[in-house]
Amino acid sequence: MATEFGKATTLQVRDVLNMLVSGITSDVSSMEQIAGSWWRRFLFLRWFGPRFLGKQMDTFVATKGDRIIGFVIVQYDGDAAGTFDWAFVDPLEIEDNREDFADLIDTALDHVEYQGIHPYFYFGFATASPREVTEVLNDLGLGSADYQNSQMVGELPLKESPSLPDDFRIAPQISARFGPRMSEILPSVYPGAPAEETEMITAIHASTLRSSKVFLVLHEENEVGFVQQFRWRDELRLLFALPPSLWGTDSEQQIVAHLAGTLQGNTSRLRLRTFSDRHLDESRQSLERLGLDWQQAPWQRWVVALEAEELGGETAEQKENRRGRYESVWPPEAPDSSQDSVSTEGQSDEHLDQETGEGNEEKS
Repeated sequence: MATEFGKATTLQVRDVLNMLVSGITSDVSSMEQIAGSWWRRFLFLRWFGPRFLGKQMDTFVATKGDRIIGFVIVQYDGDAAGTFDWAFVDPLEIEDNREDFADLIDTALDHVEYQGIHPYFYFGFATASPREVTEVLNDLGLGSADYQNSQMVGELPLKESPSLPDDFRIAPQISARFGPRMSEILPSVYPGAPAEETEMITAIHASTLRSSKVFLVLHEENEVGFVQQFRWRDELRLLFALPPSLWGTDSEQQIVAHLAGTLQGNTSRLRLRTFSDRHLDESRQSLERLGLDWQQAPWQRWVVALEAEELGGETAEQKENRRGRYESVWPPEAPDSSQDSVSTEGQSDEHLDQETGEGNEEKS
């Protein structure tokens, strides 16, 4: 029986909702919170779920006859479109199933690209997902984002909780208005990276501002970075964006320890992340002295830059030939020396300023 792909009907959206609460999801822990409570389950199935999946998001399904074998739910925020949730029922070890999974994602990508509104797309998945997931994404032209891929974790309180270093100050910000500053500061967090790399990170990260508290880091009254605070159950989560001059320094260690002590509240555990792997690599030993341990983050995001194009009139063969055509800017190509010098000069006078989300706080 041939597999068909398309946007979900109203009845199919309800079928997908039932699949989610039954555990067929990419985010089991968050759905357990809904399915484990009768009233949350009721509201999700009867009200919130149909509203979100059917109206505020786009749900795409792969079907064999009347059976849904996979779905991809796409959410939109600013310049980015990405997965709210997804699942594929049949085992991906089988080549035909991987092909169907790829066609399902391709259907969602075609829809986003055809709209021409959202230039960036990200696909979020658990790090523990089968390797076939990344094989399919790679074949489609997506690439791994250098974005919150690792973390430091430990019990609270930390071994020390000092005052802020001299000449440093932490200033609370209005989260909903912090987007422009975030766009200005992120290039300093990815030194030497092409502009399209930080533009994409800004796009996929912007939605997290609303669900966090944001603090600006100032040194001698110059804006040098920011910190986002999240809470999940008994866990305090801090995401640091600081320039390379502070990575691995005593000043950074003091800032981390001070904020962990100040913001601990009723939490008993800290999860600390940085935007780039390079940042955490250079700061790891310093943070370990606070009693924190390195871990790989539980979620990954693979990303791609899309170009709007007219897709009407394509044959099936032409569509198949487009597989892998999505030109990802990840990993970014190293800029040539002339571009690098222009980029450095262009950023020198800028102010330095500032997981999901992907539909739930667990992925923040």
